[in-house]
Amino acid sequence: MSTSAQSDRAGHRSPRSLILAEKLTIPESFEWTAKENPDLPLFRWHDGTQLNTITNAQAIRGVRRAARYVNSCVGTVLDCVAVIAHADTITYCLTAMGLLRSGHTMFLISPRNAAAAIVDMLRKTKCRHLLVSQDTPIQDLMQLVKKELDEVLLHPMPAFQEIYPGDAVQGDEEPDDLPRSYDLNRVAMILHSSGSTNHPKPIPWTHRRMIHWSASPWYGEVDLTLAVLSIHGTPMFHGIGMIMLCFATNNGMTLTTFPPSSPPIFPTLENVFDGVVKTSSEYVMTAPAFLESWSRDPEKVSYMKRMKAIIFGGAPLNKEIGDTLASDGIRLYSLYGSTELGAIAKFFLAEPGMDWEYFPFFPPLKTKLVDAGDGTYELIALSDPKVPLPVVNAKVDGVDAYATSDLLQPHPTRPGFWKYHGRLDDQINLSNGEKTNPGPLEIIINSDPHVHACLIFGQGKFQNGVLIEPKEEYKFDPKNSTKLEEFRNKIWYATIERANEFAPQHSRIFKEMILVATPSKPFTYNIKGYPRRNIILKEYHDDIEALYAQVEQTAQSDVAAPVNWDVENTRAFVRTVVQRVMQRTLSEDADLFRNGCDSLQATWIRNTLLRAVREYSKAAAQRLHMNVVFQAPSISALTDAVLRAVHDSSVTAAASGSPAEALLQLAEEYSSNLPSRPTQLHPRHGTKDFVLVTGTTGGFGCDVLEHLLRDENVAKVYAFNRAGTQAMERQRARFRAKALEEGLLSSPKFVMVEATLDMPGFGVSSDLLEEIRKSVTHIMLNAWTVNFNLTLSSFEPDLKAVRHFVKLALSSPFTEPPRIQFVSSIGVFEHCTIPPPIPERPIEPSSAAGAGYPESKWVTEKILYNVAERMGVPIVVVRLGQVSGDKTGHWNEREWFPAMIKSAIFTRCLPDVEGSVSYIRGYDAARAFAEMRNSPAPILHLVHPRPVSWHTLIAAIGEELGVPLVPYASWLAALEKSAGELSGERDIDAMRDNPALRLLDFFRYRAETREGREPLGIARLSTENAVAVSEALANMSEISEADARRWVAAWRASGFLPIPAK
Repeated sequence: MSTSAQSDRAGHRSPRSLILAEKLTIPESFEWTAKENPDLPLFRWHDGTQLNTITNAQAIRGVRRAARYVNSCVGTVLDCVAVIAHADTITYCLTAMGLLRSGHTMFLISPRNAAAAIVDMLRKTKCRHLLVSQDTPIQDLMQLVKKELDEVLLHPMPAFQEIYPGDAVQGDEEPDDLPRSYDLNRVAMILHSSGSTNHPKPIPWTHRRMIHWSASPWYGEVDLTLAVLSIHGTPMFHGIGMIMLCFATNNGMTLTTFPPSSPPIFPTLENVFDGVVKTSSEYVMTAPAFLESWSRDPEKVSYMKRMKAIIFGGAPLNKEIGDTLASDGIRLYSLYGSTELGAIAKFFLAEPGMDWEYFPFFPPLKTKLVDAGDGTYELIALSDPKVPLPVVNAKVDGVDAYATSDLLQPHPTRPGFWKYHGRLDDQINLSNGEKTNPGPLEIIINSDPHVHACLIFGQGKFQNGVLIEPKEEYKFDPKNSTKLEEFRNKIWYATIERANEFAPQHSRIFKEMILVATPSKPFTYNIKGYPRRNIILKEYHDDIEALYAQVEQTAQSDVAAPVNWDVENTRAFVRTVVQRVMQRTLSEDADLFRNGCDSLQATWIRNTLLRAVREYSKAAAQRLHMNVVFQAPSISALTDAVLRAVHDSSVTAAASGSPAEALLQLAEEYSSNLPSRPTQLHPRHGTKDFVLVTGTTGGFGCDVLEHLLRDENVAKVYAFNRAGTQAMERQRARFRAKALEEGLLSSPKFVMVEATLDMPGFGVSSDLLEEIRKSVTHIMLNAWTVNFNLTLSSFEPDLKAVRHFVKLALSSPFTEPPRIQFVSSIGVFEHCTIPPPIPERPIEPSSAAGAGYPESKWVTEKILYNVAERMGVPIVVVRLGQVSGDKTGHWNEREWFPAMIKSAIFTRCLPDVEGSVSYIRGYDAARAFAEMRNSPAPILHLVHPRPVSWHTLIAAIGEELGVPLVPYASWLAALEKSAGELSGERDIDAMRDNPALRLLDFFRYRAETREGREPLGIARLSTENAVAVSEALANMSEISEADARRWVAAWRASGFLPIPAK
């Protein structure tokens, strides 16, 4: 092998010149890179406690072991070896690299294919050797394959420990027994298509073609040398997975993924993103469905802004979401290519900006664009004599070509830039990156005697559905739910289930996704008698969207809910649901995901359980977590979760008696049986404060933290934040977003502590806990679950945390234990009957009863009162009022006031209400809170001591938005009218656009003016004690119309409100 090369940045030796000159094949480049860049990491993963890496020098030993293993199974006479396995990314990669290194042809087959498709591909390629994993789903699949193709030989997929044993870092034999060169024209790798008319088609790739594909990044504007790329969610049996491995080898990239494990870790929205963060990935390769979900989480968006780029492929990305992310400064790279061609789009543009959808072509690709007559063009690739196309299906001017059936749209102003529009052959690209070929499924469904014609749909969605036009004698109005159910049952068992047996797992059709055509909107047909697909689907667009919206709220309605929700009946119901969805029998404790369950199936299981529980009790349905299948992934665990939701197995609030008595009982439980103070106590030395504060990465806590770090009377700040969330990075990001002084976080007096607050000892090291116990003088409890839909039982972790911090205070060696300062809420006054202004003193539990959030705050207040009285722990309960915006003017858009303001876009008015409001600026409130830590008074009200009229604020906002002020009743009527105009398919999008609709019941409840209350029913409070202990609160300037205009400006800057046209 040649050793000539060139140096890239940071000393990386690049094989670029050798690759481009065809002097190194891909398996040769593995060896070359291990020799020239031995210490560069190829793989990185986080095992829960630390980062781990495999360097190029270590990886090549695993590759050689895998190659020798393959030869021991297959022999050294070159053959074709298929891989069909559920394996972790690192094991799969090293095995695949070993297969290439052995010289055999590697055939990567998706384990999601049906047995019939696998048999067809094995026959076409004459491939008889299969490396297969030993898990039950694959073994079951192989038994079906063996029935049809007995001559195949099954070999166990090697485990990570076999490829990479304990001595893997030690010396290894030289690869004298392995090939030293490779025929450039020999097939190195076979991938397969998703199938356009029948089964997937094998696509052969020669060593020469792999070389040229692996060079793709060198034609782009972005230098990927030494880049750190997350492939946590990338399936390695796809071509893109394998080519990413080639890119990494050639460019010195590090691929980050999950830890090696058997069974492999199932990628979810949360664990993929958590892996990205924990491995400090600069780029992430993901399916659009994941990116679209992450875009709804402000913290994830904030993190993605700091990454170099997000790479997506396999399906189109929702334009609205992409535009929003791009406008936030997030680089979006579309990885557009195909199994038949490799790279189609250029890798990558330095600054895609708002043109993220568009791309120029990959320079070496020779293309021709054929006008489709509707403003789109079909892409035709022309074969290169030196690097022939692996698949040819057309001739253009006598040149072999491949007609892709991809339709592209030109950029309106940038010549040479195109975006993907769709496909001529109607292949359906699902939002999770999978593809469905409707043709074969439609043929099966059309064979049903009740069906005249059908069309599979699902472009850009998470799952498929089918639109069916019944034969004339079976037509009916699908609005008749009884007849609709009867028709679905008629075609289900004989036909739809037969189609599902043929379909890949991701393409299966659920009964609820059968849409029946309306007689008033009959199908139209072309001259050959085929349905005019695009025209019909466009005509039924609204019906299809309504069906997807409905399915989000329901599921398999023909699975009968239990008559009695006891253990046996509930378990039988859960078992039926799981087995119906997964179409297999499982033991009670079998892990669903280890037995082939995917995200789509998890969604259907959850929805079916949710539908039945909702029929029993809406409150119970609220208690069933949206991620319940991932949290309880077995029949047994799901049964327990459903029973807890149905029977509200709460902390003790389910006890008999009145709600007020239950709150008192719960407070007593959490403040009883506490440990005594140490026998040896001593006064503390020094005058400065040592503060432990929780929840500093949140909005209010972030402001409090900055004030504490600025305070010269504070010697140390221990910030306790949720473990496993990259707390320090989140803290810095929040400081930047809120225009706080980020440099303070580098102060030696600041200690970030990732903790589990509801765990004894908080999950921190014993040394750190002892340091805190012996030094802390103040404990500020700010972290709290914020969800107003939860019942009290769901706040058990918060109450446990309070008790653990009380025990920490009691363990202090100081004569006076640390002061506990708690952020309570004015929500505890919801039902308070004390005449205003309500004084700063304890209140009855009936004042807070009725909703979980204020109940949890009241219970905590009572716990602290008990502890103060019985154990002598000094406390400061601070009831925080309505925080109106942070230092930048930004007011959390998820709250009711911003939602009301945004409603003006739809109602064209805003409500004017009599009275004054005690809203307080967040940054000012945090300063006052920090000053209150040494208050002699145990209860303080943190609201503005000088309220301002509602009219002053709302008039300024109305002027900014150009809408009039009207009486509250008129505004509410306009809001209700906008809700009434919704149709079923639009309500989800409308509630996102007009969030006040989600709070319609809240606004209706607040419509009645309550005597002695501020506008919209907020309690009017005394601040006598608070202003006495806080100079910041006593001297605080009034909220003014200038503040209101700053809120509007901040909402416009964040995109919550539209920027007015100039």
